Amino acid sequence: MFKRQGFSLAEVLVGILVVILAITAIYSIYLLSRTVKNQSENRAEIVQNERAILDRLTRELRQANTIVTILPAAEIMFEDGHGNLEAQPIQYIRYYLNGTDLYREVSYYSFISDPLTHVFYNEVDELGNPPNQTIVEDRLVAEYITALNFSGTTTNGNIVISLSFTKANQIITLTSYVNSRNLN
Repeated sequence: MFKRQGFSLAEVLVGILVVILAITAIYSIYLLSRTVKNQSENRAEIVQNERAILDRLTRELRQANTIVTILPAAEIMFEDGHGNLEAQPIQYIRYYLNGTDLYREVSYYSFISDPLTHVFYNEVDELGNPPNQTIVEDRLVAEYITALNFSGTTTNGNIVISLSFTKANQIITLTSYVNSRNLN
């Protein structure tokens, strides 16, 4: 009888095919797990950023003395209620979108005749002229925001904030309800 010394061509081809199928399956699982991991990280980043912005907005709106913006609106401006008028001058905070970036603007109003004295946004001088706005700070506070809406009533301080973030084709919308404590 003949002694077999190796594998036949068919056996080698079947073995190679099995190894290729195993490597393809393992690589597909690796790619799928990497995609899921990236999506989870993007979602976690979006939620974390969105919560941080909502926390800041709600904290500042709770302390607002006056809400200047007529709601509903895509931006909001309000009188900063932190501190007292003797220690801190009157200043206003505005949140607005520029593209998909959220900005926080801090400003104050004064008259040309006395630029160092801060006044309310709706005051007029002895000639009936409105005050000039001076922007102290205007900085980026969040990215990837596709929608920002403020609604509710400014008279009793019940304000609804709705934020939508989009990153890597993931859209997350959070809504927060704010009840302002200091509204005049």
